[in-house]
Amino acid sequence: MASPQTSPAPSERTPLLSGPEDDPRSSYSDHANGDVHSPLSESPQSPKPKKQRRWPSIIALTILCLVVVAVCFALTLPSTIEEYAKEGVVFEPTNLSIDSFTSLGIRARVQGDFYMDASRVRNKATRNLGRFGTWLAKEVKSEESEVNVYLPAYDNVLLGTVTIPPVRLNIRNRRFNHLDFFADLEPGDVDGIQRVAKDFLDRKLHEITVNAIATVSLQSGLIKLGKQTISQTLQFKGQDVPAAPKPDIQQLRFAEYGMPGHPEGVKAMAIVSAMNQYPVKFDVPPLAFEVLLPDCSDNYLLFGTAKTDVIHILPKQNISASVIGLVKQLPTSLTSVCPGSKSSPLDSLVADYLAGRDTTVYIRGGQQDENTPEWIGRILQGTMVPFTLPGHPFDNLIKNFTLTDVHFALPDPMTNSHPEISAVVKVLIGLPAEMNVNLDVDRVRADADVFYKGELLGNLDLSQWQAANATQVDDDLLIQSIVKDAPLDIKNQALFSQVVQALIFGKGASLTVHATVDVNTHTALGEFVVRRIPAEGEIFIDPLRAGDFQMPEIKGMEVVATSETSLTLQARVNVTNPTDYSAKIPYCKVSIWVNDTRVGYAWATSQQIVPGPNNLTANASWEVGTIGREWLSQYISGYNTSLTIKTHAGSIPNFPDPGVEMTVPAPHMASHPLREATMHIFSSTATFILVSPLAFYVTNIAAAASYNGSEVGTIEWNYPFAIEPGENLTPKLPVEWGGNALGTIRDALGGTLKLDAKADVGIKIACTSKHTKMKSLNPQLRKKGLQMVLEPTVDPALGPVYTFESIKPGMTNSDVAYRLYYAGEVSKWSASRRKAIDKAAKKIKARQEKEERERERERTRATSASASSTSGSSSCSSSSGSGEE
Repeated sequence: MASPQTSPAPSERTPLLSGPEDDPRSSYSDHANGDVHSPLSESPQSPKPKKQRRWPSIIALTILCLVVVAVCFALTLPSTIEEYAKEGVVFEPTNLSIDSFTSLGIRARVQGDFYMDASRVRNKATRNLGRFGTWLAKEVKSEESEVNVYLPAYDNVLLGTVTIPPVRLNIRNRRFNHLDFFADLEPGDVDGIQRVAKDFLDRKLHEITVNAIATVSLQSGLIKLGKQTISQTLQFKGQDVPAAPKPDIQQLRFAEYGMPGHPEGVKAMAIVSAMNQYPVKFDVPPLAFEVLLPDCSDNYLLFGTAKTDVIHILPKQNISASVIGLVKQLPTSLTSVCPGSKSSPLDSLVADYLAGRDTTVYIRGGQQDENTPEWIGRILQGTMVPFTLPGHPFDNLIKNFTLTDVHFALPDPMTNSHPEISAVVKVLIGLPAEMNVNLDVDRVRADADVFYKGELLGNLDLSQWQAANATQVDDDLLIQSIVKDAPLDIKNQALFSQVVQALIFGKGASLTVHATVDVNTHTALGEFVVRRIPAEGEIFIDPLRAGDFQMPEIKGMEVVATSETSLTLQARVNVTNPTDYSAKIPYCKVSIWVNDTRVGYAWATSQQIVPGPNNLTANASWEVGTIGREWLSQYISGYNTSLTIKTHAGSIPNFPDPGVEMTVPAPHMASHPLREATMHIFSSTATFILVSPLAFYVTNIAAAASYNGSEVGTIEWNYPFAIEPGENLTPKLPVEWGGNALGTIRDALGGTLKLDAKADVGIKIACTSKHTKMKSLNPQLRKKGLQMVLEPTVDPALGPVYTFESIKPGMTNSDVAYRLYYAGEVSKWSASRRKAIDKAAKKIKARQEKEERERERERTRATSASASSTSGSSSCSSSSGSGEE
């Protein structure tokens, strides 16, 4: 075992401090054999080489490496921390309110929670370095800083500048900081803000990009990090883009304002509500707006003004605002019809509103109150946005629509016109409860379509202004207008025939009227026309009930013209109109039928029919064929006859065929044609009282009377006499008594005698064609037949003149004698006078036959000629028939 070595004794050459290398435990040899040599054996004169210790170098190198790493970390950490901050920062606002509106902008109070959330950082290295760096820094403090917000999509316009006060934040992971500070927001470029606001309110802002640039002075502990410029670009899409609120207008009311009786305009009051979906709270000061409407040139005219009260905005709550609008006198350009159009700018607004459709007006900032910051006024005045007013469905606006005092005017055959209607139109308008405005109407016009059973019947043209007046009836407005001569254009002729059939044979007709009405109004806004107001109403036309209809009474029937094949009658007709309607008939024509055979026409011209009794003049042309002659004979004889009346195309000019076909009993006298007979026994004559509805001549009579099958007497009379309408006393007709006649009559003296009588009577119907003045005849002849002579007049050249109703032109004295003979009392004339009259009658008959032959030759020549001609004066022929009594 080796003994420990002893240290050499100190000497002058011994070091004061021994180095590590002097430690024998640390020494080692570099020889190959590894021998260990004692240091005492080494001589100073010949020292041996040693291995130097390297710890200082190692330490220095380590420090250098740490410095290099620190430098590299320092160069890498800011960008990493910036990326970490972008992705990991979280700010959850709990309340955002506007403290006040200042002259430069808005002072807002911001409350919320700020913290760093490392889990939001996607890159692991960034996340780890960020957590390490924020753990080292722990918290940072910022001085007052400004944030400028730009909008790249709007030419990088400056939206505003936010001034944020100093803030101290703990930036370690998920260390919550509750913030509560005031920030000042100053608006930027006003034009840019207006552009954004317009797109926002027009709901065109579907995507927005915001670029925020902030210059922040930061300090962590005692270390000041200097001013840092931070830029952040945020892009919002879809639901992240704030949506414009949808206002809901409630409690809309209208009233006049101004002195009672002298209103200055109309005031509109409403409550506008909208949902605030954001956590913001502030009070909006009273604001003023202008309400505009586009004119004919698409320029905007001032329609009215509107003001709001203070609006309290609460977070995520429904917000209500009180709005008052004032409309004064309307500008003329707003109510005048646009060139090339039929409506004014105001018309479309009113028409859409009354039709229940949404209407659009335009809103722009107005003159603000002096307490409102000027910058708010600048932004609002430069921003004009459309504002939609919800439509109000006026389903019950027209409560009642009636026509009274209706007058129909049929078309004039001389003009290409339509039937016309005159009436008093009454329209009851149910005014909305929210409208407390006095309305006066002085004129109306309309375009109305008339429907029957849902199909268009025709168009009623009321395009001409009609006088009207308005009366307040409780809460409604009654408008009455007198419509005169409004044309009715029938569009569906078959449908019109159905209407006429329903009126005559049915239960009446219910017509529906769809109209657009123009109203000239006087209101607090002035006088203006409201056009194309929709109106609808039902009009029921009462039927012509059989119980109300009375048979016409015919008076004064006379023959006004005759020909060889026809005769023309004219009569005064008393008819009662049971309806409330009146009519003007310029011309109306119907056909007359007997047993499916047309026998003539009837027509009326220039007639007026009013409710109640009417005196009309009617004409009829009767074709004297076999059926017509037989019917006329039965009619005059007092038989119950009937006629069928049919309308046809052209019955009413410029009017569709009403399609009326009806069979009516022929009007006749109340009693039998033979009312009374008187037998003159001593003179062997008989007289009769005949009742006739028209004038005619009895040309011959062949009558026989019998009693119990035995002939009592006969009458043979071949001389004509006249019968006038009404009662007529015949001349004394000679009677040839039978063999047992006197005994039969003698037995009846003091009692009654009923005889069976039968007569064949020849009838001649002739017209009155002219009046001929002739010189007075001799007194004896002048006394005869005075009933056929008018009152005498005095002619300077002729002296006393009698006017006779001539049968033919060019009458001679013999003709006059013949005429007087027809009407005279022949039995009182002398035999010589009778012979003279008979001779004159034969001459006239011969002349008539001659004239007839000449006319026949003329007709033959006219038929053979290729060209037709019309000549000569009108003349009247006669029609004859026979009847049985």
